[in-house]
Amino acid sequence: MKKILLLLVALLATTTVWAEEYITDVMVIGGTLNEVNMLKSTYSNLGWTVIDQDLNSGCGSGSDYIYMLYKKADESTVSLGAFITKFVIRTYDGTAPDHLVNTDGRICYLVPFDGGEYFKSTQGDLNSHCGSGSATIHLYYTKDYPSQGRDYGTVKSISFNATADGGVTTMEGTTGYDLNTGCGSGSDYIYMHAERAPGWIYTTNTAGDQCYIKGFEGPKSLITNIVAPVIIDGATVTGFSGPVFSGFSNLEIIKFFGETIIDEMPSMQGCSKFYNVKTSLIDHLTPPSMKTITSFAFAGTAINEITLDAVTSVESSAFEGCNNLSSVTFNTSPVLIENSAFANISSNCQVTYPGSIEDWNPLMYMYSPELIVKNGSSWFCGWCGGADEASHNMLYWTLIDDNLKISSYGEWWEYYPDKQIIATKRWLGQSINNITLEHVYSIGQREFENLNELENVYIEHTLHSIGKEAFYGCNNLKDIWFDGNQAQWDAVTKDSQWKNGTSNLTEHWHCMVIFDNNGHGSTPDPKTIQWSNLDKVDEPEPLVADGYNFKGWFTDAECTNQWDFNTAVPGDMTLYAGWEEIVVNVNGDVNGDGEVTAVDITALYNFLLNNNSSDIVNGDQNGDGEITAGDITLIYNILLGN
Repeated sequence: MKKILLLLVALLATTTVWAEEYITDVMVIGGTLNEVNMLKSTYSNLGWTVIDQDLNSGCGSGSDYIYMLYKKADESTVSLGAFITKFVIRTYDGTAPDHLVNTDGRICYLVPFDGGEYFKSTQGDLNSHCGSGSATIHLYYTKDYPSQGRDYGTVKSISFNATADGGVTTMEGTTGYDLNTGCGSGSDYIYMHAERAPGWIYTTNTAGDQCYIKGFEGPKSLITNIVAPVIIDGATVTGFSGPVFSGFSNLEIIKFFGETIIDEMPSMQGCSKFYNVKTSLIDHLTPPSMKTITSFAFAGTAINEITLDAVTSVESSAFEGCNNLSSVTFNTSPVLIENSAFANISSNCQVTYPGSIEDWNPLMYMYSPELIVKNGSSWFCGWCGGADEASHNMLYWTLIDDNLKISSYGEWWEYYPDKQIIATKRWLGQSINNITLEHVYSIGQREFENLNELENVYIEHTLHSIGKEAFYGCNNLKDIWFDGNQAQWDAVTKDSQWKNGTSNLTEHWHCMVIFDNNGHGSTPDPKTIQWSNLDKVDEPEPLVADGYNFKGWFTDAECTNQWDFNTAVPGDMTLYAGWEEIVVNVNGDVNGDGEVTAVDITALYNFLLNNNSSDIVNGDQNGDGEITAGDITLIYNILLGN
C-alpha cells in the first residue's frame, strides 16, 4: 500500500532531469552511506557529476546506497563514437558478462561500478543487499549505432522517477522496468529514463523505401568526423535537403560509403574547419553517384583539394571563398559550371578539366587572380574570363541613382591580360555623386576628370596604382575612402600629381591606435578606428602605478606633445603614457639620499660657513623659510630620537 501511495505522489510531481546534454561516460557506485559519500567526493573531484537519487530508495536499512554518475561532452570530444547512444537493463542469477550483443545488433557494455566489497562482488547489482526476494539487475550501455540506420542518436539526458512509460527497457523488451523489482512493499518505484537526440532528421517518400535527410539534432559543435548514413530505418538515403550541416562548427571530414547513392553534395557552407571528403576511405573523392555540386556547397570551407569523380554540374558559388583550395580535378566532361562557381579564391588553385573550356561560363572564376584552369596543354588565368582575346578582362560598370559601381565584368575596358585597368573615359556625361571601385588593380591618367558632381570615391584594397590627375576637375570631390589599412594605402603606387585638379581632397583608411604604457601600469588594448582623418579614439581609463602620477597620453615617448582626444586620428599611431615620479621628502634629509645622518648636518654647516649649496636638496627643515642653526638643531634632535 505504501508503494502505491508513493507512486501516486511521484506521478503528480514534476519530473527532474539531472544529467544534461550530451552523455559520454556513466558509472554506478554503491555501499554503506559512509562508503558512498567518500566515493561521491572522490569522483566529483575527477570531473564526474552525481545524480542525486538513491537507486535503492525505500529498500530497508540493510540495502546498499546506490548512485549513478555521469560525464558530459566537452571540447575534447572529437567524434560521434564518443557519445552513449542507448541503455539496456538485464537481469541475471549468476555472473554478469562484461559485454553482450543487444537484440538490435549493438555491442553493450556493463556500466562500470565501484564501492563496497559486497557491491563490487555483485558487479554493480542495482538491487544490491536488498534481500533474497529482490531481482538481480545490471545496467548496460552502448556507443554503437544500429547496423541498419546509423541514426547517430545520442543520449542527452538521464532522469529517474516513478513513471514507467518511456523508461529504459530490458533486453527482453520489457518497458519501464522498476529498478527496485522484488525489494518489497516499502521500496520506492524507480524507473530510469534516457532521453535521446534523434540524430538525423529525415523525410521519406510515399513507399517508405527512400528518404532525404533534412537536418540533425545532436552535439553538432563537438563533432569533427561524420559518416554519411546509407540507410535510416530501412529507407535508403538518396540526398540531403536544406542547411543540414549548419552548426557543425568543428566538422573536418565527411565520409561516404561505396554504396552511397547521393546525387547532390550537401552544402558544407559555414563549416569553416571542413577540409576533406572521403569515399570508402579514399581522400578527396566524391561518390560516383554524385552528379551535382550545389550552390555554396563548399563556400567558405577549408577544403584544400577535391576530385569530382562523376560530377556534371557545379552550381553558382559552389567553391566561392575557398582560400585553402589548391586542386580541383574533374574526371568527366562536359560539365556545366555556373557563375562565380570558383569566385573570390585568393589561393594558388589549379582546376584540371578534360573537356573544352568553352563548356564553362567565363564568370565562373571571377575575382580569383591566382586560379588557373588546365585544359590539355592550355592554361587560362582566373582574371581572363574567356578562351579568346575578345572576352579577356571584361569588366563592367553600373550607374544607379547617380552612384557608379565598377567591378570586373562587362565592356568598355582596355585589354590587359592579367590586371583590371580603368582607362576608358566613357562615362557618357553622367552626373555622378559617388564611385565604388571593386576588384580594381589600376586607375588610369585623368580617368574620372571633370565629374563636377562627384563627392566620394570608395576603393577596395585591391588597388595597385593611381595615374596622373586621375580626378582632374572634380571640384566637389572631398573624400577618398580606402577599404584597407594605412600600410596598404601607402603601398599603392600614386603618381606625384595624382591629386592635381582637385581641392581639399582628404584620404581616409582604416587605422589603429596602440597604447604604450611607457614602463608603468597596465597596457590598454589597441583600438581600431573606422576612418582616419575623420573618427576619434576614445580615451582609456587613467592608468595607475605605484610611485607615479599619470599625466595623460602623448604622441612621443619623451612625452612632450600631449594628444587631444577631441582630434580625429590621422592614421596608425602609438600613444605613450606620461608619468611623473612622486618624490617623498624625509624630514631631516638635507642631501636627498633618503636617510637622515651626520652627512646632512655637515651639508648645512658647509652652507652656513662657506655658502656651499651643492649638497643641499632641502635645507629649510623647520619651515621658517631660512637655513639657519635652527635647522641643524632639528636634525640633531631627529638623530637623538627626540
